[in-house]
Amino acid sequence: MTDTVNPIQIQKFLQGVDYPADKAALVSAAKDNGADSNVVRAVEGIPERTYEKPTEVSEAIVEAGRHPESHGKIQNNHGNNVEPDGVPGGDTDDEGDGERFDAG
Repeated sequence: MTDTVNPIQIQKFLQGVDYPADKAALVSAAKDNGADSNVVRAVEGIPERTYEKPTEVSEAIVEAGRHPESHGKIQNNHGNNVEPDGVPGGDTDDEGDGERFDAG
C-alpha cells in the first residue's frame, strides 16, 4: 500500500502537526506540505483515530502496509485475493477432487 514509502520519511511531510492529531489533520498536513500521492495514500491508509505522537503515526503506516486493503483476505501466488483458507468462500481438501474426508 505504501509503495515503498518510508514511514519515517513521511514525518517530514507532517511537520507542524500539533499532537494529539486525528487522521484528517494528518492527511491535511501531508497535502499542505507538498507530499506526493504515495505519501498521501499511506497516511490515508491509517486507522481513523487520534494519534498522540509522530511515532504512533509511523507505526500505523507500517501496520497498514502489512495489511493492504484486503479486508481479511490474503493474496495467493497469482496476486489474487482469496480467503485465508486458500479458496474464495470455502475450505479446500488435500486431494483437490472436491470430496472431503471426515475422520471424526
